[in-house]
Amino acid sequence: MTEITILYDNRATDALRPGWGFSAFIRTDGATAMLDAGADNMVLEHNARQLGVVLESVAALALSHDHCDHIGALSSVLHKGLHLYVPKAFARRFDRVRRSGIDLHAVKGPVDIIPGVRSIGQMGRAIPEQALLIDGVDGPVLITGCAHMGIAKLVKRATDLAGAPMSLVLGGFHLYKDKKEDIDRVIAQLLELGVRRIGACHCTGDDAIAAIREAFGDNFVEVAVGTRIEV
Repeated sequence: MTEITILYDNRATDALRPGWGFSAFIRTDGATAMLDAGADNMVLEHNARQLGVVLESVAALALSHDHCDHIGALSSVLHKGLHLYVPKAFARRFDRVRRSGIDLHAVKGPVDIIPGVRSIGQMGRAIPEQALLIDGVDGPVLITGCAHMGIAKLVKRATDLAGAPMSLVLGGFHLYKDKKEDIDRVIAQLLELGVRRIGACHCTGDDAIAAIREAFGDNFVEVAVGTRIEV
């Protein structure tokens, strides 16, 4: 069983702090990983403490893309022995971390991050991005940072890699500027791809989240800082 904990998002519950950005902590039976680090160190560190996540023990960190709301708090996660996975298009920006005893991996194609968790590889030209594919008990799970090149394209790549529809798609879908007809088209594509459950957050936008919630009904997962999902 793998557990996903949201450490950073625009919304938060209880004593946790919200912030524009995204970070997800992934715990498998044998290792830990993160996708993105959020924007603000103090927010990330506060939420991690409250949720019992020791950032210095994370084995692997994958950065979806190089926008500040996903890498701004990177220094809070960096530690000797960390494996840092970065899309090849901007990996050279992080060459300096090698001097800190961190293993830097420039991601081009699909690659294992930790057992049961892999990057689907670099996608997109204007804003190169990667997302993580998890082997879930009920089927494959995709976690995405922003999906600038299109969430349906990411899901299609993940579906092809896994050889099965996604049991859950989670993260930012970057629809907050899209018109209703464009949002409806994306929802139709996700349903056609066989996505069973969905948790839209961060840059998806309130209108798009509402539309996705309505389309997926009971299979919509509410996401905020503090959300824990077993897959």
